[in-house]
Amino acid sequence: PFAAAGAARAEPPSPLMAVVSQKAAEVALVDIDARAVRAVIGVAAVPAGLAASPDGATLYVTHPDLSLVSRIDLAARRVTATFKAGLEPFGIAITPDGRALLVSDWSGDALIRLDAATGAETGRVAIGKAPAGLVLDAAGALAYVADRESNQVSVVRVADMSRVATVPVGRAPFALALAPAGDRLYVANVQSGDLSILDTGTTPREIARVKIGLMPYGVAVTPDGSRVLVSNQQSGRLAVLDAGTHAIAPTQPRLGSFPEGIAVASPTRAAAVDWAEDEVVVVDTGTSAVLGRIKVGTSPRNLIALPMGAISPR
Repeated sequence: PFAAAGAARAEPPSPLMAVVSQKAAEVALVDIDARAVRAVIGVAAVPAGLAASPDGATLYVTHPDLSLVSRIDLAARRVTATFKAGLEPFGIAITPDGRALLVSDWSGDALIRLDAATGAETGRVAIGKAPAGLVLDAAGALAYVADRESNQVSVVRVADMSRVATVPVGRAPFALALAPAGDRLYVANVQSGDLSILDTGTTPREIARVKIGLMPYGVAVTPDGSRVLVSNQQSGRLAVLDAGTHAIAPTQPRLGSFPEGIAVASPTRAAAVDWAEDEVVVVDTGTSAVLGRIKVGTSPRNLIALPMGAISPR
C-alpha cells in the first residue's frame, strides 16, 4: 500500500499556503512550488489558528492570549478588523457559505459561532475542557472539536449550536482531520501517542486506535483519502497511515526538531511547520520524501492551503 508513485505522475501547481508564526506575530504567504515566501503580513501577538474564506479572499486568525480574532484582506495583505471571541479563542473554521466562523474557546470550554462579516457572536455551546482543533463537515452542518483535557471529541450541530454527540478518544486529543468522503475522522492524541479513527455515521464512534508516534501534533488526509499524514512533535518524524489497512509506513522522514501543524497543499504535496527551526517542510504525498524547506518567521505554529487562484502570488 505504500509503493511510490510513478515517475510520470503529473505535478499540478500547488496553491499558496498561509503560515502563522507565533513569536514573529505574522502570517506568511508561501509558494510551495517556488519554495518562496511571497508576502508577510503582521498581525497581533501570539497568532494560533487559521481559516480562509471559501473564495480565498479573506483570512481569519485567532489570538488566544488577546481573546481576539483578526480578519485579513489577502488582496490588500493587511488586517482590516479585529473582534472579541470568548476567553481564549484557539481553533477556527468557516462555514462553506462564508457567513459564519466557528471558534473553540480553550479557557471557556465552549464552541462559539460568530458572524464572519461583523464578528458578532451568534451562538455558543458548552463542550469539553480545553477545546483545541476543530473541523467542519463539507456541508458545514456538523463541527467536530478535540476536547483536549476531556479526552473526547464533541460533535456540534451548527444550525442550533447543540452538542449532539461526544466520542471518547485517546489522551489529550489536539488536532483532527476529516477524510474527503467525510466518513472518517482522524484524531491525533498527543499524550497517548496514538491516532483515533472515528466513524462519523449516524452514531459517531471510535472504530480503531493506532499507535502513531511520539506526541502526534498535526494530522492531514491526502485528497484521495488513501493516506493520513501525522507530524510527531517529540520525534520530529512524519508518520503515514494507510487509511484502508491502518498500517504505518516503515519509513518515517525527519520533518525537523519540533514539527507542529501539517496540511495538504495539492494532490502531490503536503507541508508541515517546524517550530524550532522556523521552517515550512515540503513533503511528497506519494513517497513521503522531503522535497525542500522554506524559512519563515520565528516559531511557526500552523498552516493552511489557500484556494487555488484566490490571490496572485506576486
